[in-house]
Amino acid sequence: MATVLQSIAEHGLDHEVLDAETLAKRFPQYRLEDGDAVVLDRRAGFIRPELTIQTAARRAEQLGAVIHRYTTVREIVPVANGVEIRTDAGSERFDTAVVTPGPWVNDLLPDLPWEVDICRLISAWFVPTTDAWFGEERPAFIRTSPTNFYGLPSPDGMSVKLGLSQALHKLAGDPNQLDRTVQPEELQTYSELIGRYLPDLHPHPTRLSVYMEGYTKSNHPLVGPLPGTGNENVILLAGFSGHGFKLSPAYGDIAADLALNGSSPQPLDFISTADRTAA
Repeated sequence: MATVLQSIAEHGLDHEVLDAETLAKRFPQYRLEDGDAVVLDRRAGFIRPELTIQTAARRAEQLGAVIHRYTTVREIVPVANGVEIRTDAGSERFDTAVVTPGPWVNDLLPDLPWEVDICRLISAWFVPTTDAWFGEERPAFIRTSPTNFYGLPSPDGMSVKLGLSQALHKLAGDPNQLDRTVQPEELQTYSELIGRYLPDLHPHPTRLSVYMEGYTKSNHPLVGPLPGTGNENVILLAGFSGHGFKLSPAYGDIAADLALNGSSPQPLDFISTADRTAA
């Protein structure tokens, strides 16, 4: 929380620091413990991810991009002055390739010198038992301790989505064989958190979703050219550790700069693949 407040001060962000009495009046759905601090981002909001992706893809096509839907990429091969992309539909050659393989990074790039752990995540949606979750103010939230988890009221006013932090995720194994069945014992942590901090939610979920994310040891993504002679035309973006989608506009600009110019005006030292020894 000290880091959050430091960033707020540095960038002049619109915020409030709420004491327990104020929180109880404005957001009675949350329970605090001794020593808790609450910071409200007054400009926070939400986006609809599926609509966002479809809109971005449609705009890309309007600008001349060609999207090969339902086409599995099997291999990325650096060749003289370019890159060859091999798919189930054949091969194509490009000057430069920006590769964003998500949880398939280890499959697609088996010789990657950094370790990316592919984790299996569970999101769960719970029905509120009071109206407090859907008042005029309905912020998403993150609790950092003692258990790191997050949540957000759904825009339709029907449920509240909860998710857990990396420490509570299991390894996914083969990303092509993801186990999407959620066992009852896997929901125990959610039940405990609801009972302790969010008692106005019904403890049994109405919806579950299982998916994957790639985590590096530092939680810093891998951004930049692949190491090795001949790989400079392959720009990798992977291992975002749960922070990729929300920052994708910025990373898109960075990837374009790296592909077209070989450099970016953004400060990339802490995430760059250049001279990087550890993930």
